[in-house]
Amino acid sequence: MSEFITVQGQLFMITIASGIAIGVFYDIIRIFRRVVAHSNFLINIEDGLFWIISSVFLFVILFRQNNGVIRGYVIIGVLIGLVLYFAIASHYIVNGVSKSINSIIDMIKKVIMLILKPFVFVIKFILKRFKGVYSIFRKLYKFILKQLKKIKKTVKMVIRKI
Repeated sequence: MSEFITVQGQLFMITIASGIAIGVFYDIIRIFRRVVAHSNFLINIEDGLFWIISSVFLFVILFRQNNGVIRGYVIIGVLIGLVLYFAIASHYIVNGVSKSINSIIDMIKKVIMLILKPFVFVIKFILKRFKGVYSIFRKLYKFILKQLKKIKKTVKMVIRKI
């Protein structure tokens, strides 16, 4: 009898740990949502995948530990694990990791902008100078085109007279 109770106690502890693992998995999704913008459609897909993966995870745990038999204390163990994790650690982990990742992304953006700044300066400098040259060439093009039209008109008049 005591061996049976020991096995059930171990299973209860495993289900508590499973509840914590499911909470961590959901927090990974929450962190991803804070770092990368999501549409409602993608959020629904992520939630659906979360529940499918969590269900398969729990099924595998129960199948290996208890031959797939679902008992009340198994459900209570998972709920206790989830509640403990979300009450104690979830808020701090999600906020801390999200802020850290966003800070790293901001740093990377600043470094990239610092690296690209000389190139942007050179390109802007060239474009400014090119704009003046472009304006001169455009005026020259229009002048030449106007002169060619006059010549064409004169040639047509000469041809008609002949």
